[in-house]
Amino acid sequence: MTGKPLVCSIRNPHPITIGDPRAEFSSGCAVVDVTFPSTKSVDIGEITFKNNYTALLSIKLKVREENEKGETTLTWVTGLKNVQLMPEPHCEDRAQSYFRIKREQLLVPPDNVLSVRLVLQQPSPVWLSFGLDDIKFYSPKDETSELMLSELVNGDMPADDEAMNNIRTRVKENKDIPPVEEISFSLQQMWALSETARINQTEASLGRFDIDGSYDINLLSYT
Repeated sequence: MTGKPLVCSIRNPHPITIGDPRAEFSSGCAVVDVTFPSTKSVDIGEITFKNNYTALLSIKLKVREENEKGETTLTWVTGLKNVQLMPEPHCEDRAQSYFRIKREQLLVPPDNVLSVRLVLQQPSPVWLSFGLDDIKFYSPKDETSELMLSELVNGDMPADDEAMNNIRTRVKENKDIPPVEEISFSLQQMWALSETARINQTEASLGRFDIDGSYDINLLSYT
């Protein structure tokens, strides 16, 4: 079973160019960058998406690691390498199929992940564009914490002191208070919306209605 959806910001596919980017040459390769809220790293349990004429897929993970000295480093590791999505790049077989990648299928455990880079390849010149649609990330299913919370509320878990009994009473009495996970998920959604708006904002100036200190009558409306 999958866990909860992970809030993330997904950029549009960025084609890899060789030489002059204005030249009409396609390398057949593009990257999709996925970022998670900068406040914490995430553990990935599953990745789902719909193919859009991508032949090969590789996955890079930017993870937070701790060395022997206790120092934290950020490292790019390979999660998948050249996995074939389309059996024949020149044909449409599985070109628009849905795929599910579980954490057990990755080359490294996808834990403490800060960002993900999806490397897409389409060597066939038949298709004008390619990418991945409906990309979603899910956390691992945490059955242990759910079981402990259920035991705590129902009184099945033994309490060693009065403090534990107080916690159990407060959990039972405050049923209308949203759980911390729900509040955190809502805040992450707000972050994802603001990040998406920042990525997609236009750099062109919107301008004003006045022209050289005067207003064009055609730009005004009457009510």
